Amino acid sequence: MSRRPASSAPRRHPIARQVAVSLGLAAAGLIPVTVPADDRPSGCAFAPEIEWPELRTLEGGLTEIDADHVRRDGERISATGNVHLFEAGRRLDTDFLEYDRASGTARTEGDTRLFDGDLLLHTEGGEYRLDAETGEFRRIDFLVQSIPARGSAERGVQHAPHLHDFEDAEYTTCPVGNDSWWLRTGDLELDRESGVGVARNATIRFKGVPITYTPYINFPLDDRRKSGFLLPSAGTGGRTGFDLATPWYWNIAPNYDATFTPRIMADRGVMLGTEFRYLQPRHHGVLDVRYLPDDRETGEDRHFAQWRHQTRITSNLNLRLDAADVSDREYFFDFGNSDRYAGSTPYLRRSADLTWNQPAYRLRTRIEDYQIVDPELSAAGEPYQRLPQITLEAGEYLGHGLSWDLDTELVRFERSEDQSGRPLGTRIDLNPEVRWRHDTGGFFFEPAFGVRHTRYELDRRGQDDRPESISRTVPRASIDTGLIFERPIAGGQRLQTLEPRIFYGYVPYRDQNDIPIFDTGEADFSFDNLFSLDRFVGADRVGDTHQVTTALTTRIFDQQTGRERLSLSAGQIHYLEDREVRRNPNAPVLDASTSDLALEGRVRIGDAWDGRGSILYNQDAGETTLAAVSVGYSPRERARINVGYRQREAGARSIDQTDISVMWPVTERIDAIGRWNYSLQEERDLELLAGLQYRSCCYGIRVVARRAYSFDETYDNSIYFQLTLDGLARFDSGVDSLLREGIAGYDARP
Repeated sequence: MSRRPASSAPRRHPIARQVAVSLGLAAAGLIPVTVPADDRPSGCAFAPEIEWPELRTLEGGLTEIDADHVRRDGERISATGNVHLFEAGRRLDTDFLEYDRASGTARTEGDTRLFDGDLLLHTEGGEYRLDAETGEFRRIDFLVQSIPARGSAERGVQHAPHLHDFEDAEYTTCPVGNDSWWLRTGDLELDRESGVGVARNATIRFKGVPITYTPYINFPLDDRRKSGFLLPSAGTGGRTGFDLATPWYWNIAPNYDATFTPRIMADRGVMLGTEFRYLQPRHHGVLDVRYLPDDRETGEDRHFAQWRHQTRITSNLNLRLDAADVSDREYFFDFGNSDRYAGSTPYLRRSADLTWNQPAYRLRTRIEDYQIVDPELSAAGEPYQRLPQITLEAGEYLGHGLSWDLDTELVRFERSEDQSGRPLGTRIDLNPEVRWRHDTGGFFFEPAFGVRHTRYELDRRGQDDRPESISRTVPRASIDTGLIFERPIAGGQRLQTLEPRIFYGYVPYRDQNDIPIFDTGEADFSFDNLFSLDRFVGADRVGDTHQVTTALTTRIFDQQTGRERLSLSAGQIHYLEDREVRRNPNAPVLDASTSDLALEGRVRIGDAWDGRGSILYNQDAGETTLAAVSVGYSPRERARINVGYRQREAGARSIDQTDISVMWPVTERIDAIGRWNYSLQEERDLELLAGLQYRSCCYGIRVVARRAYSFDETYDNSIYFQLTLDGLARFDSGVDSLLREGIAGYDARP
C-alpha cells in the first residue's frame, strides 16, 4: 500500500482563535476564483507525486476485500497487511480492518485511505459504514481532485457521500508542498453536492500572517452562485481618503440576485450601493442605486441610480429602458466611474425604446432625456428631449443589383428649461434612396439617387422672423466606382492588391438659415467621409456639395491564411463648387477646392508588431490637422508595449498628446504594468500609472499607483491593490477595470 505523502498538508496543533490584522468582518462568503491550469506558471501541478488509488468496477451490492491475512468469524471479518476493500465507486486501504457484514461497518486502525473517485481521505483510522456511506475518522489529511483543494483536520465526520465535517481544520487550494495561504477554522464543512464550503471561527492566513478573521464564512467549491459577504475591496484616493467596500451578495433565486455594498470613505462618509439583477424568459435587467448621506466634504446627500431593462414582448416587438440619474455634476469625479459613466461623460442619457422588427423594416419609438454631469458644460449645452422620436428603417434587395432604402423620422423636441428661449417643435424627415451595383470582383460600378424631405412645425420659434412651418427638399445623386488589381509577391506567398476608386457626388444648395438646430453637428472629417455626401450628423442641415473623390488603396495578404499584413490608403475630395450650407448661418462659405489629404494605414509585421495610423494634411495651410498613430509590440503572451500619438487642430477642442503603456513580464511570474499619458499642448501629465502583478501557483497580487489630472486642474493620487486567493476569494479595489481602460491589449492574469 502506498504510504501517506510526506508533502501533504502538514500536521498542526488545534488552531488558536486569534484576531490579527483583521478587516473586521462579521461574516464572509467568498467569490471563487478559478484559474485554468494552463494559466498558472510552470511547476504548479497540484499533486504531482500523489498516487491516486485505482477503483474497481463491481456489480451492485458486492464488496471485495484483498489482504495478506484474512480471518472470518461468522459475520465478522478481520484482515491485516495491505488491506484493500472495494465497492462500486469506492476504495478503502488500511493496515488493519474489522468488517461487520451484518451492520456494514468497517473499523480501521493505522494508516488508512478512503477514496471515492474525487475525495481522498488519509487518516489514522476510524469507522466507516459502507451501506449508509457515513463514518468518523481521526487525524485526517484530505485531497479533492475536482476543486482542486487539500487540507487537514484533527477529526472528521462523513454525514453523506458528498458531505464532510472537519474539526480543527485547515483548507487551501495551493499545490502540495506550497503553503502560501491557509483557511484555518474550528469547524469546516464541505458539501460537494451543493458546491458550498462553510467554516466557523475562521482565519485566513497569507504567508503566515492572518489577514482576515470571521466567526462564520461560506464559500463556493465550484462556480455555482451562493449568498454571503464578498471579500472587501480597499484602497486610498485623493478625493475619498481610505476607501473600504464590503459587498454582500444575496442569491435570491436562480434568476434573481442582489448585491449590497457598504462603502466606507474616510473623507466622505458611508455610501450604500445596491445592485439588483433579474432574468426571465422574456425580460432581464439591472437596477443599480448608490447613496451617500451628508457628504463630509460638501454637506449634501449624494446619489447615483441606473436602471437598464429589456423585454421581449413578442418575437418581433422589444422594449428597452435605459435610465440614469445623479445628484450632482461632480459625482463621478469624486467617487469614480459607474459602469459606462466616467469623469469625461458630458451627460447621462435616459431613454425608452419600443422596437418592431421585420425582415424588410424596423419601426422604433423612443422617448429620450438627458442630464448634464460635466461641471464645465452650461445648461444651454443640454441636448433636447425627444418626446417622442419615431423612426422607420426599411430596405429591400430587388435582384439584379437593384436595392432601395428608406429612413424616416418623426420627432418632437422639448426642453426642460422653457426659459431658455431656444426653439421647440416637431420635425418629420423622409430620406429614400435607390441604388444599383454591378460587381465583377475586379470592377464595381454603383450609382445611387435619393431625395431628403424635412418639415418643421415650431411651437416656439426662437427668433421673431422665423416661420412656424418650414420645409426643405433636397435631391442627391452619387456614383461610386473602382477597380481591384492583384499580383502575387514574395515568391507567391503574398498577394498584393491595387485598388483605385472614384466617387462622384452632387447635392444642390438649399437655403436653410431659418431651420433651427435641434440635434445636428458637423461630422468629423476622416478617410471614411471621402465617400459620403453627409457633412452633418442629423437632419437639421443637408450640406450642399459637388465633388469628386479620388482614392487609392493597396493591401498585402498572406496567400494561405488570407490574413491582411498591410493596408495603405490615400484619398482627397475635389470640390467643383463652394459649400454654402453651414451649421451656423453666420459662418463663412467653404471655398477650398480640395479637402484635407486623408491617409490611413495598418500594418502587421510577423506576429509581434502591429501599427495603425490616420493623418489629415491641409495642403493649402501646409499643416497636419489630425495625426493619430499607434504602434504595438507583443512578442509573446502577456508582453505588450503600446506607443501612441494623437494631435488634432479643432480650436478650443485641440489636443496634442502622447500615450505610452506597457505590460511586460519581468520574470515568469511577475509582470510590470505602466502608462504615461502626456499633453504636449498643456505640458503636463494627464495620467501616470505604475504597478506590478504577480502570479503564483495559488494566488495573485496586483499593486498599482495612479496619478490622474482632473477637471478642476488638480491631481488625484490613488493606490489600487488586489489579492486573489485561487478557489477562495479576491480582494479587489478596481484594478482590472482600470488597467483594461488604460492599456490597449491588456490581458489580466487570473
